[in-house]
Amino acid sequence: MDVGNIIKNRRQEIGLTLEKVGEAVGVGKSTVRKWESGQIKDMRRDKIAALAKVLRISPAVLIFGEETVDFESNVNMQNFRTFSEDTLEVADLYEQLDDLDRAEIRGEIKGMLKNPKYQPKNKEVV
Repeated sequence: MDVGNIIKNRRQEIGLTLEKVGEAVGVGKSTVRKWESGQIKDMRRDKIAALAKVLRISPAVLIFGEETVDFESNVNMQNFRTFSEDTLEVADLYEQLDDLDRAEIRGEIKGMLKNPKYQPKNKEVV
């Protein structure tokens, strides 16, 4: 399958609009449409990485056009996690911070997690 079809199929599969993909990657919806139609075949490396992240696929899929990967033989699927849109948004925001602010955020989260409402039953807070 060609890369344009992979992009379109995956975007539709996870329920994203052309606009949402474009916003996340830093391009207009017309650029995403051109990627999908094959009018633009060569993407910049940073756009490939951003697009792969948004579509939750390996950048190799966008580079080589390999749609299917045999995860079962290569990955223990019990340890494979998918993340919600909220979690991905928080991760993206976190990445925009400098090291000092990241450390502050981690400290805040660790402090919040000491609250009993976040503790599993029968587990001590460390």
